[in-house]
Amino acid sequence: RLEQSGRSGIRIAVTDARCQGFKSQAFDEILSNSTLDHFSNRKDLLTSLRELHRVLKPGGLLIVTLDNPWNPVVWVRNLLPYRLLKRLGIIPYYMGVTLSRPALIGALESVGFKVADSTVIVHSPRILAIWAGSFLEKTGWKGIKRCFIKLLGAIELMERLPTKDLTGYFVAVKAVKPYLPKRA
Repeated sequence: RLEQSGRSGIRIAVTDARCQGFKSQAFDEILSNSTLDHFSNRKDLLTSLRELHRVLKPGGLLIVTLDNPWNPVVWVRNLLPYRLLKRLGIIPYYMGVTLSRPALIGALESVGFKVADSTVIVHSPRILAIWAGSFLEKTGWKGIKRCFIKLLGAIELMERLPTKDLTGYFVAVKAVKPYLPKRA
């Protein structure tokens, strides 16, 4: 399904990530922002990575993020039943399988990507940050809101620490689809 988005000229397509309705080598760049970690099994996630490879042009760039299973909060959340988490208002949608940073790199390389960079992102405690941000937005306390934003920025400096793989909520990988060698 293809939709036009207002005056911006951006077109939005809705398709199954496992079997995308696009021709091969259709895109120069693809951003998959925490979308593939909602499948109930690893096979579907890997099938989706193969599809991303298929629809990306040679030399094209893929940025993909997944929930970080090494983050203790994510790890515990993934152990708890979805119905309980939804009833408590912790997550509004199903959270499925995910891959650690090394596993995601391996999966991308196995389908033909060359990984250019990887890291973990978003180190602020998400549930508390969302709750506090929402509360401060409603109160209109601009001074406290500015201090809170500075605090969140300081927490993000944890990316520089050797423990970043435990504190980041998402793994992020930048990968390139290599050019095919020219035939002689």
